[in-house]
Amino acid sequence: MKKILFALFALLVLGTAGWGNVMEKDALLVGTESTYPPYEFRDANNQLKGFDIEMMETIAAKIGKKIEWVDMPFDSLIPSLLAKKIDIVAAGMSATEERAKRVAFSTNYEISISAFIVAEGNDSMKVLEDMKGKTIAVQLGTVQETYSQSLEGVVVKSFQKFDDCVREVILGRVDATLMDTPVAKSYVEHKDFQGKIKIAFEQEITGSGKALAMNLGETELIEAVNKALAELEGSGELDALKKQWFK
Repeated sequence: MKKILFALFALLVLGTAGWGNVMEKDALLVGTESTYPPYEFRDANNQLKGFDIEMMETIAAKIGKKIEWVDMPFDSLIPSLLAKKIDIVAAGMSATEERAKRVAFSTNYEISISAFIVAEGNDSMKVLEDMKGKTIAVQLGTVQETYSQSLEGVVVKSFQKFDDCVREVILGRVDATLMDTPVAKSYVEHKDFQGKIKIAFEQEITGSGKALAMNLGETELIEAVNKALAELEGSGELDALKKQWFK
């Protein structure tokens, strides 16, 4: 009996040994999805840029860590975090109650509402009621996808990237796409899309702020990240980053 209990205890220890040790690593694996400007995107040299990228790099420096970025589809981020393939998610992710059942979120660092993008010249959608009977393109795994699926009389098409959603609007395959307002503005102003799309109207879809996601058992990491975020907030560095990226 003692041997059995010891074996069970050993299995329990081994099963939980992976938790709470991320802070022992020199470099953190940070997951993102690089088609969400100005939060995260790739520049002409294929380098990761954006608000989340710069903020996370600053946080890592404050807690004495290097970063190895892992670029992947948005709907793969939480599964990869739970599988410990990455240590943190920095991807403009809303800290919803549903997601918080599976992962731990940092304190909120930004709150934004969403906006519907339509083709330039389309004046038929000005309020939410106008979306009935319309087709909306959204990114897989986002709060925009969940919200759009809750709308009555709306057809929802989901894609891996917001780039694809915007192109579907331009090609006339969907009536609109829905994304965070800063991202919508970035797409509208992008040289590849100027004069082709516009913001139809803004809509609050969730009261959840944006936060960094970590595994529930990583207490030391969560505390370190929250402390760094508080320092960024207190020093004015966070506001400076917002002014830089959310023009």
